[in-house]
Amino acid sequence: HGERRLKIDSRVEAGVPTFGDREDMLELLGNLLDNACKWATSSVNCTVSGRGEIQLRVEDDGAGLSDQELERMTRRGTRLDESVEGHGLGLAIAKDIVNLYGGEMRFSRSSRLGGLEVRVHLPREGGGSASAVAG
Repeated sequence: HGERRLKIDSRVEAGVPTFGDREDMLELLGNLLDNACKWATSSVNCTVSGRGEIQLRVEDDGAGLSDQELERMTRRGTRLDESVEGHGLGLAIAKDIVNLYGGEMRFSRSSRLGGLEVRVHLPREGGGSASAVAG
């Protein structure tokens, strides 16, 4: 998404422990950030926080979604807009990873940026692999 010159801010809270399998976490964050970058007008924010429960928040300043579209977001293969390249699997894969770790993923409108906000909560003692990745 470099050609779009988006402003991408990321913040990792001090003291966030390592968590999850490295490849799982790269896939999860990669899918969430890719989706945000596709729809952003100019800005994407990513925050990683938590000590007991890992919390990820990815938000953009795009047009956002209606309540009905928010509900359909994680259905595998659902494409809300065919004008943007992709297969409609990114957020469904992200949800599968979150479920593997016993976590939760929620979609809403970003109060800061106005577009989509995705919040992921992963318990420290979740499922998944025993390998770890730095948050």
